[in-house]
Amino acid sequence: MLRSPFLKTACALWVGTCSLSAAAAPATVSNAGSLSELTYAGSQQALEALDRELQSAGKDASRIAALEKRLLTELVRRDATFAARQAVAQRLGILLATQSAPSPESLKAISGMLVDERDSDLARLALEPVTGPTVDALFVQALPDVSGRLRLGLINAIAARRIESAVPPLTPLLQDPDVIQARAAARALGEIGTAAAVAALRAASIELTAAARLAAASRLPVADATALLRELESDAHAPAAVRHAAFRTSLDLAPAGASARIADALKSDNWTRKQVALESLAASQAPNLISTLTTNLASWDAPTQVAVMAALSRRAEATAIPAVLNAVKHPNADVRLAALSALSFLPGSPEIAALLAGIASNPASNDARTARQSLTVLNGPGVSAAILSGAEKGSAALRPVYLEQLALRNLTEGLPILRQARTDDNPAVRIAAVGAVGDLAPIAEQSFLLDWTLTAKDEAEQARALRSLVNVTLRNPDVTSRGQIVFQAIDQSQPDVALRLLPALSRIGGAASADTAARLALRNDAKLADVATTALTRWADGTALPALATVAEKAALPSARDAARAGALSYFERIRERWTPETTEVVRRLLAVSPDAAARQQLIAVLHRANEAKALKLVEGFKSDPALATAANTAAEVIRANLAGAPNLRASDGGSNLKNIFDFKSSTRWNVATAGEEWIEIDFRRSRPLTRLTLDQTTRNAEYPEKYEVYVTDNVARPGNVVASGSGQRNKTVIDLPENTRGRYVIIKNVAERKESNWSIVELYVD
Repeated sequence: MLRSPFLKTACALWVGTCSLSAAAAPATVSNAGSLSELTYAGSQQALEALDRELQSAGKDASRIAALEKRLLTELVRRDATFAARQAVAQRLGILLATQSAPSPESLKAISGMLVDERDSDLARLALEPVTGPTVDALFVQALPDVSGRLRLGLINAIAARRIESAVPPLTPLLQDPDVIQARAAARALGEIGTAAAVAALRAASIELTAAARLAAASRLPVADATALLRELESDAHAPAAVRHAAFRTSLDLAPAGASARIADALKSDNWTRKQVALESLAASQAPNLISTLTTNLASWDAPTQVAVMAALSRRAEATAIPAVLNAVKHPNADVRLAALSALSFLPGSPEIAALLAGIASNPASNDARTARQSLTVLNGPGVSAAILSGAEKGSAALRPVYLEQLALRNLTEGLPILRQARTDDNPAVRIAAVGAVGDLAPIAEQSFLLDWTLTAKDEAEQARALRSLVNVTLRNPDVTSRGQIVFQAIDQSQPDVALRLLPALSRIGGAASADTAARLALRNDAKLADVATTALTRWADGTALPALATVAEKAALPSARDAARAGALSYFERIRERWTPETTEVVRRLLAVSPDAAARQQLIAVLHRANEAKALKLVEGFKSDPALATAANTAAEVIRANLAGAPNLRASDGGSNLKNIFDFKSSTRWNVATAGEEWIEIDFRRSRPLTRLTLDQTTRNAEYPEKYEVYVTDNVARPGNVVASGSGQRNKTVIDLPENTRGRYVIIKNVAERKESNWSIVELYVD
């Protein structure tokens, strides 16, 4: 709504009284007219001029009086438009509200409008901002003279102003056959909230007045309010929500007796009332509340004990600790777990730390995990010192738990204890210690962890040490050099030790790591070569491809060479990344060492993704080979199409996101609702062979086309017949096209509705 400077200032002074319709100050300006001719869609110049006068009047009494008189004249004009009178009523109300004593003439004129069907709303708009008993009396005096909608408007105004003198005329309305009028009267009496108003409410039916009585309680003296609330919560005819709200309110209003009342509710079978009592616990100021709860805790049923301990944990009062410790031994698993969880929020001590460590040390206990979690966050004097002491010289059963806690609590001062534990005779101590070192140690401990991995005494310790070695290695921000110490150790190790370290390579990742795995695969040791090659074929990204090509070229064992070639082909099928000249070179190397035509044809098909001259030259070199000529000609044609430029894209909707389907980013997508009319069109700029389309929606796995149809054509205006159709699939929808399919355009349509779902393409792969 466009508001003048005057109206903005006035509304700032009287927040909540400015309720002018948005149409009362429209922005459209046309021909100027008089104020009385104001319309919602016409010129606002007269209104703007009035607002400038109001603003410039400031505190000039004579000017304000003149403006008040003028506004009143405009307000009572029957020939003025409603838009004009509404705008004037709002401004007059603000003007009257700023005066210490509104003029009797204005109030008399406006009060007469309160009982007029046409003018009552305007009169209330002008009067409601004005405080004081004089205006209150006008609303009360008008109440007996109106009915229906006008009466409801007056009742609502009385409720908002809490006019105590309105109780007598409101009381009979509680018996009005119009239930809307009766409820409005009850609400107003509840807002007024005097003893007389409450007496009137008590005399009427509880079904009608329950909510109003509840509202009135907040305005009564404490003793009277408490009595009223007790009545409400015990009256079976009152709505359940009101009864429970009365109970909740009374707990805060009368805290002296709240502890006993909460305890009574908690032992009852009324779960709604019990939940109200539980909700009150977090903020309750009731005296002796904690002692009352802890004294009775063991006598309540298991679900109640669980809920009460959750509340006790939020209050974090030390006096609750003995009862919670006792609950740790409860036969009910839920109660025990609630107690263990609560201990993590209550003030901690070395004794509680020892208790939690003892429970956490028992692998057969279902409570061990919760105890471990609570010990991790336990806070209190002496807790960290107790954990450090337990890690260094605790019992054999508890030391592994304490050692683990050094890392979980980030107690770096415990690193010397962890290093010393390497020589301990207890395997569980060594395993816990080396795991904690991996979580806690800086990069400087890489050599120490490598040595621990190489000298570990059993497989479990070796595995944990290796994991810690990788963790510390990955903390080094220098990606190019962080794994060098590991790579060097592997290169210099005997096969059995190299096998132990080899799993670290794929987790460290990168080209240098893959090259190290390749060197292992080149060794003349069948087991080592097999494991190293397998690791390369499962690599997470394309950095392993050159290494696989190296193994395929140079491995001493034929099985390693074959596995490397198969792994590279599998990688191209499994992972799609942006094509680079390096990718072309890898394919060239693999083609050179692939012995059979079928494998070479597969590699040539991979080159369909290339978009560089080097790849085109490579495939053209195979055109003279009868076994590969067809595949080479097809690949050459596809690469030429790729070299023509990125495809042009159109879609039925979501056009601004179409670029996402060829950006090789799993975080972006093209997305439309599946109404059964969606389509996407790919223009490859020139006609080309096509064998397969893959609609990848792996990050939005359920957002596939319900039913798809595919058209391939050189004339987008005449797409011809459907060349492929089917149902979409989760994760990826793979569409194989008929043999010899070719065309410049591909159109993919979703032709069936799937309610409350979308069709997303994260990446579109074209083969």
